[in-house]
Amino acid sequence: SFRHKVPVLLLGLLFLGLAGLSAFLGPASLLPPIDEGAVLLEYIMPPGTSLEESDRMGDLLDRMALSMPAVSCVYRRTGSPGAGHQIEGVDRGELMIKLRPRRERTESAGEVLADLKRRCSGLPGVVFLYHQPTQEKIDESFSGLPALFGVTVFGPDPDVLIGLAGKVEKILAKDPDVSNIVNNTKIRVPQVDVRLDYPALARCGVEPASVFATLRAAGPGVEATRIVKEREETDVLVKLAGKDRLNPSRIGNLPVPASGGGWVPLKRVAEIRILNAPSRVTRLNGRREVTLEAEVEGNIPSVVDRLRRAFRSLSLPPGYSIEFTGQYKVLLAAALEGGLALLGALVLIFFIMAAQFRSFLQPLVILVTIPLSLVGALLGLLVAGQGLDVSVGMGAVTLVGIAVNNAIVLVDQANRGRRSGLGWEEALSAAASVRLRPVLLTSLTTMAALLPAALSSGAGSRIFQPFAVTVIGGLLTATLATLVVVPTLAAVFPARPPVEEGGFPPLGS
Repeated sequence: SFRHKVPVLLLGLLFLGLAGLSAFLGPASLLPPIDEGAVLLEYIMPPGTSLEESDRMGDLLDRMALSMPAVSCVYRRTGSPGAGHQIEGVDRGELMIKLRPRRERTESAGEVLADLKRRCSGLPGVVFLYHQPTQEKIDESFSGLPALFGVTVFGPDPDVLIGLAGKVEKILAKDPDVSNIVNNTKIRVPQVDVRLDYPALARCGVEPASVFATLRAAGPGVEATRIVKEREETDVLVKLAGKDRLNPSRIGNLPVPASGGGWVPLKRVAEIRILNAPSRVTRLNGRREVTLEAEVEGNIPSVVDRLRRAFRSLSLPPGYSIEFTGQYKVLLAAALEGGLALLGALVLIFFIMAAQFRSFLQPLVILVTIPLSLVGALLGLLVAGQGLDVSVGMGAVTLVGIAVNNAIVLVDQANRGRRSGLGWEEALSAAASVRLRPVLLTSLTTMAALLPAALSSGAGSRIFQPFAVTVIGGLLTATLATLVVVPTLAAVFPARPPVEEGGFPPLGS
């Protein structure tokens, strides 16, 4: 390497570029995907669906899930109990699908989810959401959405919001890395729109409060009497039958009391229409919004960048905006905080080494091991098919400490050889020879200790796998960088001859 310094350093730069490319192309998430041994399937039917129909769909999904070889049992909830903490209507339900132990099945939780998506794709008129139980709670706690990725459209007018949501959905559907798009604005709920004719009210002598009382009686109902049975009182409500509540002619014939006595049909004093409105009205931070949830394969920042460019083609009216929600915003904040923490650690390490070696140049040479160690970490993640997450960040911090420690010991050994009268390259060669066995033992014992975590396939092992793969892959290149690249770079930029112990050469040497 001393005889071919430039090719060695160029090769190191090439590997550094490849590592950066693999980090850019790989997927990124806040937490690694976990095989919890269970799958959560939520189904959403059109509002107004009866409990019987929703239960029929749930029963169909029960049988479908139990027919899968990896499933051991299924627990289903349709609607929500009166005293429970859930607030879903009878048009919604969820299936907790318990999987067999990992050793008894050949499919991972992700493969089971993919199989469920394929089977459920043939059921029209139903929206499905696919999660793992704990992962869904984590997603909601981090971002407020039960999904990793979402696009939120803000604006005051619900009709304009629905139109923009449809355009956003078309753009999302064109992206090859976006799938399972959920647009709740497609589901409309019929509602009765009663608009009072105030001149007609005056002519007929009808008060608006009387109209409201009649409508309340037709809808929620009014209490006619109470029945006492076995010391328990039961309210008796009088209201329109369910099939008549959306019948304009039936509603128009409802009698409204007039102030002078007698009754007036509602259609004489009001205009009655049936409108299809959004199933729900939601706000975020006081602003009306519509959120489209989706699943993203691959690198989320690159997908967001493509979508951001595509959204520029939409002409948004004043007061309307589009934002990316879900864990993406949390991921950016975590990456920024982690980057600042790592940068602060590097600055502290640099000044500590500068004070120890009484040089600004040698600490810079030592710090070269950090990006070269990350080369192996990123390439290891690429080979293992894993993305960037918090577990990888913890592994990178651990890797930085090990790599820098080995390089410090090697450079310190070379300085000792230099004090004994050896030339700089000769001292570096001798230091690499002397420190070869300790560096290899340190790296090999660490990698051997992490191999079980990297190769484990049990429940919950996916949390530790990225950490182990990061450290093992990084140590492979960090060892090579410590024993070859660092001495070569130090030979290219030789430091001034060190003085004896107790001397104080200038820090700029």
